[in-house]
Amino acid sequence: MQIDLTQFHFIRPEWLYLLIPAIILIVSARHLSKQRSNWQKIISPHLLQYLAVGSHQQKLRHHFWLTSLIAIVTIIAISGPSFRQVPVPIFQNELARVILLDLSLSMDATDIKPSRLERAKFKLMDLLEKSDEGTVGLIVYAGDAFVISPLTSDAKTIANMVPTLSTGIMPVLGSRPDLAIEKSIELLQNAKHNRGQIIWLTDGVESSQVNPIIKLVNQSDYSLSILAIGTDQGAPIPLPDKSGFLKDASGKIVVPMLQLGELNEIAQNTQAGIIKMTADEQDIAYLNKAHEWHTQANEAEQDNEQLINRWVDDGYWLIWLVIIGFIFKLLRQPVNQGSALMPLFAAVLLSSVFAKPAHALEWRDLWKTKDQQAQQAYREGDYGQAAQLFKNKQWQATSQYKNGDYSNAAGNFDPALSNESLYNHATSLAKANRLQEALDAYDQLLANNPDHEDGKYNRDIVEQLLKQQQNEQQSNQNSDQEDQDQNQQQDEQDAESNSNSDQQENNAEQQDQQQGEQQEQESAEDEQSQAQQQAEVSQDERSKSEKDQALEHWLEKIPDDPGGLLRRKMYREYQKRGRQQKEEKLW
Repeated sequence: MQIDLTQFHFIRPEWLYLLIPAIILIVSARHLSKQRSNWQKIISPHLLQYLAVGSHQQKLRHHFWLTSLIAIVTIIAISGPSFRQVPVPIFQNELARVILLDLSLSMDATDIKPSRLERAKFKLMDLLEKSDEGTVGLIVYAGDAFVISPLTSDAKTIANMVPTLSTGIMPVLGSRPDLAIEKSIELLQNAKHNRGQIIWLTDGVESSQVNPIIKLVNQSDYSLSILAIGTDQGAPIPLPDKSGFLKDASGKIVVPMLQLGELNEIAQNTQAGIIKMTADEQDIAYLNKAHEWHTQANEAEQDNEQLINRWVDDGYWLIWLVIIGFIFKLLRQPVNQGSALMPLFAAVLLSSVFAKPAHALEWRDLWKTKDQQAQQAYREGDYGQAAQLFKNKQWQATSQYKNGDYSNAAGNFDPALSNESLYNHATSLAKANRLQEALDAYDQLLANNPDHEDGKYNRDIVEQLLKQQQNEQQSNQNSDQEDQDQNQQQDEQDAESNSNSDQQENNAEQQDQQQGEQQEQESAEDEQSQAQQQAEVSQDERSKSEKDQALEHWLEKIPDDPGGLLRRKMYREYQKRGRQQKEEKLW
């Protein structure tokens, strides 16, 4: 490294003003040190130097100049002395990825078990697990393209939505990967990324789409990587109701094959990376490596445009002089001062290294707020801990709902906050089996927003549950009334039997005979009554168990997620676009 002293300057020269008060203090301290004692007033200076303890005075002078030097060097260090420049990037370019997932009907083919789509979802999860740095987004497409998640640094949020993805949630059939790539480029551009990677998970593309895709990719600064899923032999597409396979207009079974030729043509004309899906993680490693190659190539071309020279702050080198000065000053202290301080410094150092925190939660509080700790617990699936840590009522309610604590969740979802919060409040009440309150809340939601489809669906379920409960209550009341009538009839029979017994008291033999018969009859009636009661109890228990199971079955029908919500969201977005579907293959 060559040092050009002509370039020497201070990055923060305003700190040099501290030298003025420092010099004043040094001069004042020096002047006071000369007045060592009252002996100077009565003894000549040339005699005083022989009468005073020389070694002590010499040590004081050494300490004075050492302290002054430490102060001056410290001020110079914080002023930022600099004499060299280094090239640095103008901005930090973080890794940005957009994953395109093909949800056309051909992805339901079973030539790869259990299906092309299910294996693609596994690979998507692997990609998300590897996305520790930068941002990632997700787009799905069939006859049109839709953003499932914009660019985010939290890949776990996207991972939670992957299980709900299926070809059945798409509002329009077909296969338009050109629209998906156009949407992904738009997503990266809106996020102000000058570089990024588009990872395309698909089983093929029609020939008519090849040139538009090549044009889109070449006009952008983003790299394309393709993961081809499927086999050359192909397989039929099973219908959703398992009643057969998808057929074309002529009645023949559709057997989509992997369209590797078209994908290779796109890769060759866009310098894209392409690989067929593998059973191991070789394909995932290739996709990650492909982005590194593209990034390095771009950096080699754009180095001059992306770098700028910055002055280096070399003041930190002077800190070593300050540390050495302090150590030297400490070692030259008298025995009763410096040596006594050494064990103290050693004890402090050892305690700071080996001391354990008194409480783990208090230690975490030093680095993260309660909400940050709660978010981490929520992402890790510890919803109970997250509910305890969250200060925000909505997040606390969401954590309680995820943890199955529906009653407390209903209390924390504020119905007056928004229609969405009111919907969550009503759904939590329904899950907690507080059906009448849930019905009232859904009625309020529909009064605010009559077009709320999920609210309508859930309200109908809750209303049916309430009617079922009312019918069961009415049936129980009728059963109780029948039991009461039977008891009353039995009492009348007992009274009549007692009356007949009183009339036969005069005849002892006849009375004994009748008593014996009556005892046998009562014993038989008791046994029959006990058997009947046991049968009624057993029937009640079975009825109660069946009712509980039916109630749980109905409550499970109340959706708290996602596939249906995604479908309706994409369908509304598709309607707003007003895009006419072209006549093309639906798979």
